[in-house]
Amino acid sequence: MSSCGVCLKSVSQKHLKLTCKDCNKDFHGECLKMSKADVDCVTADNLVWRCTTCASERRKSMRFDSQVTEGNLTLENIMKKVVEIAENQKQNETNFNTSYEALYGKIDESTDAVKKQTEELEKCLKVIDGLVSENRVLKERIDALEARLEEQEQYSRRNTVEIQGIPQEKNEDVAIVKQVGKALDLDISCSMIDACHRLGRRSGSNNSPPGIVVKFVSRLDKEELLRKRRIKRNLSTRHMSLGVDQPVYINEALTPARRKLLAEARRVKREKHYKFLWVRNGK
Repeated sequence: MSSCGVCLKSVSQKHLKLTCKDCNKDFHGECLKMSKADVDCVTADNLVWRCTTCASERRKSMRFDSQVTEGNLTLENIMKKVVEIAENQKQNETNFNTSYEALYGKIDESTDAVKKQTEELEKCLKVIDGLVSENRVLKERIDALEARLEEQEQYSRRNTVEIQGIPQEKNEDVAIVKQVGKALDLDISCSMIDACHRLGRRSGSNNSPPGIVVKFVSRLDKEELLRKRRIKRNLSTRHMSLGVDQPVYINEALTPARRKLLAEARRVKREKHYKFLWVRNGK
């Protein structure tokens, strides 16, 4: 059991104490006028603690070392130090210049790379502009060709009508068209007809019979049939003694695109409550 370096009384494990790092003596916390919190702070953080005597001796030793160092400063040592500082400064300047030149070289390389990329980008933009212009011209040509093709397709139907609402029968022939003409007070002979056939049944359509396509030899005969149909607005199958009474429609044959346009026009007619909508010469 050690004794306190102040009161010389014994210091046990139960006492609040501190141990000097240099002299290794124990001291009561009360003799040092330190609270339990102060002692716990030193011990918990593993701080170096010295007693008053050892701390004073350490300060004297540090002052003595400083005085000895200061006493060794001679003119020769000073000059050596100045030369050393100058050499360090020169080396620092050399290193700085080297780094600056290397950095400047990298900047030049980056500038050249950016310039090349800019030139390549400008070339690409010119190519893109050319392609856009070419694409616009080609699109205009395609639109013009499609319009011409559409016009030719419609022109090929200039002598053709479609008859809707006629019930389909087995082994039917051109006689059904003659019946339609008779109902309209129009005498239609076989020599007036170039071709006649049923349309295919459309997918998703109701049970209505497929339409009949009639191509006349003469456009005048087609126009006369349409004129007669406009006069007899209530044309139906009862006028042909076909049994089932349902309306019969006769219209100009249209290309798929114009048929779609007509359907859209009919929708607008219903929405806007227009009174009239007609097609003449495919238009």
